[in-house]
Amino acid sequence: MAIKKKLGCFSFPAIILISLVGSSVVQGFFPISLFWAFALLLLLLSWLLGKLDSHQKSFQWRYMLYSTFVLASLLGLRHVLDAIPVSIENQKSDVSEYIYREKTLEEGDSIMLLRQDRQWTDNYGNTFKGKFSIREKDYFSSKKEYLNTVQKHKKGSWGKLYQYLVTSDTPRLDLILEELTTIKNTNKLNQFEFAEMVVTFIQDIPYSFVFENDCESPEKYEESIRVILEECSDCCIGNIPFGIQNPVGFMGNLKGDCDTRTVIIYAILSHFGYDVAILNSDYYKHSVLGLHIPAKGIYKVQNGKRYYIWETTNKHFTIGTLPKNFDNINHWHIVLTNT
Repeated sequence: MAIKKKLGCFSFPAIILISLVGSSVVQGFFPISLFWAFALLLLLLSWLLGKLDSHQKSFQWRYMLYSTFVLASLLGLRHVLDAIPVSIENQKSDVSEYIYREKTLEEGDSIMLLRQDRQWTDNYGNTFKGKFSIREKDYFSSKKEYLNTVQKHKKGSWGKLYQYLVTSDTPRLDLILEELTTIKNTNKLNQFEFAEMVVTFIQDIPYSFVFENDCESPEKYEESIRVILEECSDCCIGNIPFGIQNPVGFMGNLKGDCDTRTVIIYAILSHFGYDVAILNSDYYKHSVLGLHIPAKGIYKVQNGKRYYIWETTNKHFTIGTLPKNFDNINHWHIVLTNT
């Protein structure tokens, strides 16, 4: 009979704890977020507690009020946190003006996206457009994980580094892969047309230098670099491991050079089942894509297969063509394939 007169002062904290533990169980039965599973369980237990604490046959609403206050406070806190970037480090101007932040719901949870509205034309006059996104939390977490692997990759090959970036970042490119799939299906693109669309999507992004150290003033670089930086002081991002951005980082700030671009295209086309390669040249200090697909032009043979060269840093380069100052195939070597 004592319980009907008055429950202890620890009753409400107890049901908060039970709700926290049981919310994951509720998630197993209902397709809702962890927060809403917690809210559902907390309100239910508050109602039951109000019934048990009824000593004059009247319902005790105070537990429902407590729960409402707790949930409202959590929602308010959540709103404030959503408005703050996931990380305050690296908040200098390394993000392109073409990137904007947009809040959305994902599985019931509010998340922040880094988005870009893109429209481009391929080498055959076909125009494509789409909204491409990555999660802001993935942008910062992927860059942090990449920084933490520097020592591991210092003595490794370029191929191993590229493969690490592809393996670690491809799952986080899922929203971009979905948008590319939509473009493919909407335009009914065949195998070659889809590859052309993907490559020109990356070619269309303005070139930026990626340096291991700080970006310095243009006069401190050789002429080929100095000329570009004098015209575009923003076309540089510094303090990036090995001078190559990870794919998610590139999609979050649109700043990438040759191997930054070949790695993300390699990741995308590998996801869609293409036989693809990355070729590097120490002689030219450059990186290009290789694609085993029916085509014409310059190619490199490996394991009896022709990998046709594709320049990714400039617009209007079609498969099998290279700039004249880079076109001696003997100076090019395949450093990674996916077969």
